[in-house]
Amino acid sequence: MADASKGPANRIAVVAMDGSEASEAALDFFVKNVYHEGFDVVLMYCVHHRAQNTYGSVWMPVEPHLVVHAYHEERKKGEEVCKKLKAKLDTYKIGGQVIQLDGGDPGHTIVQKCEELGASVIVVGSRGLGAIRRTLIGSVSEYILHHSNIPVFICKH
Repeated sequence: MADASKGPANRIAVVAMDGSEASEAALDFFVKNVYHEGFDVVLMYCVHHRAQNTYGSVWMPVEPHLVVHAYHEERKKGEEVCKKLKAKLDTYKIGGQVIQLDGGDPGHTIVQKCEELGASVIVVGSRGLGAIRRTLIGSVSEYILHHSNIPVFICKH
């Protein structure tokens, strides 16, 4: 039997961030209304390289060095976003870490990493895309909600 005097083990709360106002609002809501000292907070930012694949097509491919350059620029942008996220954690005066992920599909990559970490909850913002836009371009929050075995908390913006 576990020693009750030590209290429960810390739980991991993941907040998926993309640099948008919706993700900022989700983090703010989490910190003000859900966070307590029993949480280990992990902010995740996923570099979305697939967006860079639109520079060419099967019919008119682009120079490979342009694609590589675009990938590096996207990764560099991700590093800047992660620096800002770390500063946000410091502003809120809560410990935690920021993880930058690389993946083709942010939803899948985030769910997979959360499972690896043994996260207790995933917090994500929602921009409130309409049904048609959500169908055409997809929604990371919706993907996470439907594909995660971990409880998901969606903050609508």
